[in-house]
Amino acid sequence: MPPSTHASARHDEATPDDGYGALLRDAYEAGPRRGSHLQVVERDDGYVGVEDAYRYFTRPDEWEPCERRAVAAARGRVLDIGCAAGRHLLALIGDHDAVGIDPSPGAVAVARDQGLDVRVGTVLEPGDVGTFDTLLLLGGNLGLLGSPGNAPAVLASLSRLARPGARILAVGHDPYAAATPEHRAYHDRNRECGRPAGQVRIRVRYKSWTSDWFDRLLLSPSELQEVVAGSDWKLAGHYYSGKVGFFLAELTFLGAET
Repeated sequence: MPPSTHASARHDEATPDDGYGALLRDAYEAGPRRGSHLQVVERDDGYVGVEDAYRYFTRPDEWEPCERRAVAAARGRVLDIGCAAGRHLLALIGDHDAVGIDPSPGAVAVARDQGLDVRVGTVLEPGDVGTFDTLLLLGGNLGLLGSPGNAPAVLASLSRLARPGARILAVGHDPYAAATPEHRAYHDRNRECGRPAGQVRIRVRYKSWTSDWFDRLLLSPSELQEVVAGSDWKLAGHYYSGKVGFFLAELTFLGAET
């Protein structure tokens, strides 16, 4: 999710500083449907794409297979990190003690309106939410590792949230799988700048709002294995499914009991 520092969950106050939250609120209040509310995603090389807010309200039968697999595999107490409007939590409530965090107060308000236990928090500053058996990073949120330099801090934060035997179930995007020419050119540009090929710097726009620039780390399973080496986490397996390049990674917690 794009960064948000706004403290209020009210829709009329969210727009200037929490445009992402306003996007979700607008889509939710209008009745989520495809194509009704869009945000622009701009990459630092000038590449521009459009993202449909409907993706944050999809039903399980509309999800990528790797997301359905992750939710089905969740065990014990579950934390959904970067939960947005709470589409995965809706599938978990009733069978699990499930909590969500998101940096956008507007997104949190939409999730709470649906009866979900969601709090404002980030992967690095999750707040006082306790510890969990399953940590979900879905919707491409493996990218919250940010960069190889930032990843150790993220993994350490996830360790503090983990109970003995915990797992991370994370959806990532392999940037090399069927990359188009404009994306291959971006990989080459990154390498020339001394950055990982899949290091992506983006910002998002909705109406008159523009987020700050932020980093996402797209990486292959073999690169993920290198990134987690030396941490409290081990890549136990991965599963490609759905859109080309998207995969579900399962990481197991190696930390000692406390």
